[in-house]
Amino acid sequence: MENINEALVGKTVLNSKGNIIGRIQESIKDNISGEIISVLILPAKELNLEKYTLTERGEIVFPFSRLSLVKDIIVIEEPLK
Repeated sequence: MENINEALVGKTVLNSKGNIIGRIQESIKDNISGEIISVLILPAKELNLEKYTLTERGEIVFPFSRLSLVKDIIVIEEPLK
């Protein structure tokens, strides 16, 4: 599972319209299973953050199950809230 985490960190995240959401900062794992359940995304500066759940540090919290990998880019399914 560590290899997946290493592969995710730093990847650019786009929405389905091709707009840049940001870059993955880290993953959040389930304490029991060790599976990745969410990722933290450092948002792009021009992104409207109203529809996203944010951490206290301003990172977007996004469910791992709603990510799709396309080559070196991660695509997310919206809306979130």
